[in-house]
Amino acid sequence: MHTRSVTGMITAVSDPVWRVRFTRAELPVPSSPLPGMAQFCAAWPGWLAESGVEPGTPFLVSPSFGFDVVLNGFFREPTMRAAAATTQSGYARNVAAFLSFLWSARDRRSWRDASEDDHLAYLVWRRRDPDGPRVAGATWDREVAAVNRFYRWAVRRGQVQRNPVPQVTRRPAGFGAGWAGARMWDE
Repeated sequence: MHTRSVTGMITAVSDPVWRVRFTRAELPVPSSPLPGMAQFCAAWPGWLAESGVEPGTPFLVSPSFGFDVVLNGFFREPTMRAAAATTQSGYARNVAAFLSFLWSARDRRSWRDASEDDHLAYLVWRRRDPDGPRVAGATWDREVAAVNRFYRWAVRRGQVQRNPVPQVTRRPAGFGAGWAGARMWDE
């Protein structure tokens, strides 16, 4: 539910989640379009092509309906664009979940200000809190991998000073340990 001011403008959102959306190849033209809307919709496919944004590319919208150009640039990086659509969608959902936690449980903290303490609080809520979702280890590992990749990208581009996901160096597993011996946990 939205809160409206005296002027009728939306001023607050009671659903504090980041939303995952996907670019569309074509935009529908409303039956009663505003001036210039039909031309905008007609030019959309060309703009996508010129900008290098492929239809189906995920993007995130903040709880206050904001679009962060820098944050969403992550989904346009070459290795992300080369990933399968399901991988892109999964990364977008996992990053959105962490950002939603920052927004709702950490006093609307910006992704640029996230700390290790925020990540540890997210871990406790996701895995151990009786009121949290209590996700399985494999689910947590996948979520952390997505958030870690996003923040490593942001650090490389100078958008954040440090990655809130603790970076742990692991000893290699002994000979014959197989893949299970080399498993990485973020707990």
